[in-house]
Amino acid sequence: MNEEEKELEKSVALRLSIERMVGKKIRSAQDFVWLSDEIERKQRQRVGVNTLKRMWGYYSDEQTATRTGTLDVLANFVGFKDWQTFCKQDMGENSNFVVSRHLETKRLKEGLHIHISWQPDRDCTVRHLGDSQFVIEEIVNSKLSVGDTFECVLFIEGEPLYLNNLVHEGNPPIAYQIGSKSGVRFEVIED
Repeated sequence: MNEEEKELEKSVALRLSIERMVGKKIRSAQDFVWLSDEIERKQRQRVGVNTLKRMWGYYSDEQTATRTGTLDVLANFVGFKDWQTFCKQDMGENSNFVVSRHLETKRLKEGLHIHISWQPDRDCTVRHLGDSQFVIEEIVNSKLSVGDTFECVLFIEGEPLYLNNLVHEGNPPIAYQIGSKSGVRFEVIED
């Protein structure tokens, strides 16, 4: 693979990382406007709509070269220091950086509520008890029950959620996975 092909592969990986992070495919003209605004909101730097369209190949099947400064902003948007750091990541299939929207529970304040949903029509509201411990306060269409407790250190948008030490209806603790097919969505509920 020559250098140009490697650069194109990294550019595609960056686009896919951005789409995973924002939780949607970027396809329409409105998507590019939305993404440009989202990048500016998060990064406090503007990447133009036309620049994003060119990078995604919206105008033609061929993508054009993107300035390194723009690539730095986009790599930073998905959690990397800059474009060069993004390019150094392992592109293998077995391991991957978490570039999706995520929530580390060790930083949550006690009493905070999180709404979790997953396919086909499951909904759950949990309350943080501190130390990455949660109790289910509301549940719809699930085998889980109100009052169940569990431990979870990381919520990742679009990925399954792993509940450790789940105490379900007073039974001994088990590990449990929700959203195995399409992942979970979550929202922190501000009181």
